[in-house]
Amino acid sequence: MQRPPRGRSARYWLSRQRRFMSVVAIIAVVMAMLSACSSAQPAPPGSAGETVDVTPSPSVLDLPLTTTAGKQIRLSDFAGKVVVVSDMMSLCQESCPLDTANVVAAAQAVEKAGLGGRVVFLTVTIDPVRDTLDQLRAFRGLYSPSPADWIVATGSVGGLKQFWSSLGVDVEKVKNSPPLPRNWRTGEPLSYDITHSDDVFFFGPNGHERFLLAGIPYVAAGAPLPPTLKKFMDDEGRSNLANPGQDPWTETQELQVISWLANKHIAANQ
Repeated sequence: MQRPPRGRSARYWLSRQRRFMSVVAIIAVVMAMLSACSSAQPAPPGSAGETVDVTPSPSVLDLPLTTTAGKQIRLSDFAGKVVVVSDMMSLCQESCPLDTANVVAAAQAVEKAGLGGRVVFLTVTIDPVRDTLDQLRAFRGLYSPSPADWIVATGSVGGLKQFWSSLGVDVEKVKNSPPLPRNWRTGEPLSYDITHSDDVFFFGPNGHERFLLAGIPYVAAGAPLPPTLKKFMDDEGRSNLANPGQDPWTETQELQVISWLANKHIAANQ
């Protein structure tokens, strides 16, 4: 410890030291606050999608789902994490392969950033009759190696109907016209298709739905689009891949939303 200079009382020196330490403490607090502010991730721009703050219904949070690993889960199991929920069916020929390509690309980027324990990607079928566990396992296996934080799941017919309806996803079964397409895994003729809206839902750590991306995405070159699914796509699907239309959402925008909710910047895999 420094000694007080000659000609000054110990009480004066102690008072001066205390004032000095108070100033240092205030500066430290201010610097910490500035650091916290500078590290906060900005909210995604409005053009990227729609910012919301919705408390999900029990039909969304508590629906029992079965993963390709045979594990029973519920969305509520992931409280405290960022959860990205996407709809798909493994036999979609138009948009699902594109949506899933961007979802898996984002999952790979999150894993690379070391945030796999804080973010969950949950892809749930809209076609539980044909998307059996064997079908979904084969589907997930096409994206090899599959990110550990990407879960593919199904559920009961009635439960999933309510699940997607509560989230605002439109689902309609329509009859296919000959020549019938065939299941890329089994070769079985597909007598019907399911039209649906294309949505990706983002849930914050508090369990609220916080953001929505909708529509056909832009899939960048090098994104994980399996050759089997690319070949399975029909003319409309190939057109969506080549020209997704005006203002399609991208992997980068998806990662902007996740960065905002996780409060940590995540770079896209370029």
